[in-house]
Amino acid sequence: MKDSGKAYVLLAELAENERVLKELFDKRILLKQKFNRIEPDEFDWYALGFLMHNIYGAIESYFLRVAKFFENDIDKSQWHKSLLERMKLDIETVRPRVISPEVYKLLDELRGFRHVFRYVYQFELDIERLQMLDKKIDVLERIIRTDLEKLEDFIKDLTKKAEETV
Repeated sequence: MKDSGKAYVLLAELAENERVLKELFDKRILLKQKFNRIEPDEFDWYALGFLMHNIYGAIESYFLRVAKFFENDIDKSQWHKSLLERMKLDIETVRPRVISPEVYKLLDELRGFRHVFRYVYQFELDIERLQMLDKKIDVLERIIRTDLEKLEDFIKDLTKKAEETV
């Protein structure tokens, strides 16, 4: 493993990513509360889509930090999909899987939405699909924390063992 100082930097960066992610989840909840008070218009639905896009971006940033620290090799072609697929792998002698199959499935769907939302400029937002995916984000928010905590505990254990052998 790389020296423990770099691992502590990684843990701090991951904590910052999680802070941003929590903030995005909280903003999403506030927007949905607004939806209960008013009849959402097109701009409100786009705001929800933008938050969902940013939630995936924050999670992807977390994964990039992990991949760069442990594997340091990200395939340039279709790297968004490759990165997500890598996070579900248990890489022997390197690191455990970062996400469970259930989280992977939810994130892969969110990744697909993010791509369409970001790159298809002249499309009508499918509000029913947005609402369906939004419900899945409720599930994602509840279960992803467990996966991220397991990885952080693994990094802390590695760091502790590395410091004990010095």
